[in-house]
Amino acid sequence: MKRILLALSVLALAMTIGAGTAQAKSFSSSNSGSCSGTIKGWGYFYAYTYQYAYISNNTIEDEDHDFDFDGFLEGAGDARFLEGRKNKWMVYRSGDFDIAVPYIDDAGLFVRDNRDSDDEWVKLCNY
Repeated sequence: MKRILLALSVLALAMTIGAGTAQAKSFSSSNSGSCSGTIKGWGYFYAYTYQYAYISNNTIEDEDHDFDFDGFLEGAGDARFLEGRKNKWMVYRSGDFDIAVPYIDDAGLFVRDNRDSDDEWVKLCNY
């Protein structure tokens, strides 16, 4: 009887350990696009962005980008990285603006005035 209980205990432990093994989730993606327009209160803009991201276990392992902005976003090409968001965007800060740059298709390019507490993002482009 002791042997049977010991064998069942070992089997249960092995099944528990095997079930707890998780696979690492990783992916990479890139996106680029350009657009221009006018946003009420801010004025004219032109935006070209290229964004690459490699994500592993919900951690940004690598990213690369190239930006060209004009109008109210002029100078944002040197924006500093803040964070990744919702597995769709890399967020950068340049002066009074935060810019959410997509690395997947159809996520859109967004901007917000970081002085406002409402966290309202304005869509600039549809790429």
